[in-house]
Amino acid sequence: MAPISIYIVEDELILAHDLRSRLNEMGYEILGIDIKGESAVENIAVLKEHKKEPDIVIMDVRLAGKMDGIEAARVITENYNCGIIFLTSMNKSEVFTKSFSLKPYAYLFKPVDFDQVRAAIEVANYQRHLEMTNERIISELKNEIEQRKKAEKERNQRLQERIRAEQKVNQLLKQKHQMELDLINRELATSSIFISQKNKIIGLIKKDINRLLKNDKIITRNEIARVLKTIDDNIKFDNDWYRIKAHFEKIHPGFFDRLRKQYPQLTPNDHKLCALLRMNLNTKEIAHILKITAPSTEISRIRLRKKLNLNKGINLTQYICEV
Repeated sequence: MAPISIYIVEDELILAHDLRSRLNEMGYEILGIDIKGESAVENIAVLKEHKKEPDIVIMDVRLAGKMDGIEAARVITENYNCGIIFLTSMNKSEVFTKSFSLKPYAYLFKPVDFDQVRAAIEVANYQRHLEMTNERIISELKNEIEQRKKAEKERNQRLQERIRAEQKVNQLLKQKHQMELDLINRELATSSIFISQKNKIIGLIKKDINRLLKNDKIITRNEIARVLKTIDDNIKFDNDWYRIKAHFEKIHPGFFDRLRKQYPQLTPNDHKLCALLRMNLNTKEIAHILKITAPSTEISRIRLRKKLNLNKGINLTQYICEV
C-alpha cells in the first residue's frame, strides 16, 4: 500500500523542515514545502498534472504572502481532492469562525504535538478515502440511473413505434374491410337493381301476352298459358331473395336476429321489407323487387310502422337503420 502523501505549507521554515523530517520518519511521503499560499497552489497544480496530487495538505493559517492559509485552502479544496489539516497558533474560536465553512479534517495548534499530528493525518486520510468512495459510488449510481433512464426511454420509443405500426396496420385492415364492405354493398345494390329491372321487363312481357290473349290469333291458349307460367316462375321474388339476403347479412350481420328478438310479431315479408329499407331503396325500387305496385308498397310500409309502434314524426327508414 502506498504511503500517505503530504504537502506542507508553513511560513516558519524551521517548523516546516522539522515536520518534514519527523513525518518522513513516520513513513509518510512529503511532496513539498511552501511558505506562501500562492506558490503552494501553483505547485499542487503541477503535481496534479503529473498525477502526484497530495493526499493531505498541512496548512498554516497565517502565511507570509498575499494569500493566507484559509484562502489557499479554499482554492485547493475547490480544485483538488486534497484533505486539509489546519496548523495555527491563533485563538481556537477565531480559527473555527474563519475556516469552518471549508470543512477541514482537523485542527492542529502550535506548539506541535507529533503524536496528535500522526493521529490527525491518519483520521483525515481515512475520512478522505471514505468521502471519495462515497462520491465514486454516488457517481456510479447516477451513471446507472442515467443508463436505466436512457434504456427506458429507448424501450418507450420502441413501444411507441410498435403502437404506431399496429395502429397503421389496424387502419389498413379497417380500410380493407371497408373496401370489402363497399364491394359487397355494390354487388348487393347491383343485384337488387338487376332484379328490379328483370321483374319490370318480365312484367311488361306478361302484360303484352295478356293483351294478345284478348285477340283471336293462331297461338293457342294452352301455349300462351305455358309462357305465362314460365314468366310467373321467373318473377317470383323468393328465389332471388336468398341471394340478396346472403349479401345483406355480410354487410349487416345479426340484423334479422335483432329484428326477431325485438319484434317477434313481424312476418318474413316484413323482414324482407325491412332489409330493403335498410339498403335505403326507394318505394319504386322496392315495388319492382317485390313485384308489387307502388301503392301496395306504401301500404306495406304503413302496416310495418304500426307493427313497430312508430309515431308519425319518426322516419321509418332511419329507424330501421338503427336496429
